[in-house]
Amino acid sequence: MIVNQLFRELFEAIRQSQRILLVAHKKPDGDTLGSSSSMLNWLLREGKQVNVFCLDVPPPVFRHIDNLHLYTNDPIVFEQTYDLVIVFDSGDLRYCGVDTFFPKLPTGYFLVNLDHHITNTNFANLNIVITEASSTAEVVYRFYEENQIDIDHKMATSLLTGLFTDTNSFTNAATNPKSVEAFGKLIGAGGRQQDIKKNLLHDKSIESLRIWGTLLSRVRHNKTYDVVSTYLLLKDAEHVSSDIIEGVSNFMNEVTTGTDTVMFLRELPGNKIKGSLRSVKRDISKVAALFGGGGHKKAAGFTVEGHIEETTNGPRVI
Repeated sequence: MIVNQLFRELFEAIRQSQRILLVAHKKPDGDTLGSSSSMLNWLLREGKQVNVFCLDVPPPVFRHIDNLHLYTNDPIVFEQTYDLVIVFDSGDLRYCGVDTFFPKLPTGYFLVNLDHHITNTNFANLNIVITEASSTAEVVYRFYEENQIDIDHKMATSLLTGLFTDTNSFTNAATNPKSVEAFGKLIGAGGRQQDIKKNLLHDKSIESLRIWGTLLSRVRHNKTYDVVSTYLLLKDAEHVSSDIIEGVSNFMNEVTTGTDTVMFLRELPGNKIKGSLRSVKRDISKVAALFGGGGHKKAAGFTVEGHIEETTNGPRVI
């Protein structure tokens, strides 16, 4: 298979590199952190010199990830010399949040793009984008498998985190036979699934329950477009971390009956709105692309300028 050849090319690039930069996308979720931290822990085990960058500080719900403290949001890392740079779970460098930093990198590095989004722009020297994969964590798992790399408990816990979040605990349409197979093998490798479940599913604060209550009270069904929506205003949660509302779209998609598509809109600072879309049958990546976003056919998102106005039919962006 062509993808297996790409995996071997990546392995050879890593073997020949000593200084490596790993990059997770801004506003990090479990997949970008899980996939990048798994690679981080493997490269450290191999004796490589590694920096790992994320524009935003990883949320505390991911504290079970080994070596999470090594992530930095200091752009000074882009002024150093690297043999290899790997970007995780990002359709392009702008989405990743590092497009303005890359010009500062000294020349001579080899750029790798690991992702699973259908809207990926293939921006690297080596692009490994597997759109049928459940997650970028699954892509990294396949890389290990192809190159017969031993997965230890640190790497396994990281990959399980990515699989858990992007499949919504193996319940959404992204779940596939390979992800289920990987789950079993990663548990066997010592992946700490109980820590993941506790931090991501069970450890909810009073504040997070209050926010979720607000979101559920605003659920509306637009019959014209057959879309169920809810929204969060900036004043509702101006100082709330993004991990508190992680999974809102997936939750609505799982429990809503009688409709195909759900949408969650959240106001952000700077007169911006982030939209998350989920669907069972529609190709909503095309809708997200109309607003400059992207994603998968059944799970996509976008960010636009404006603010939310409340109407009887649900939120309206103005």
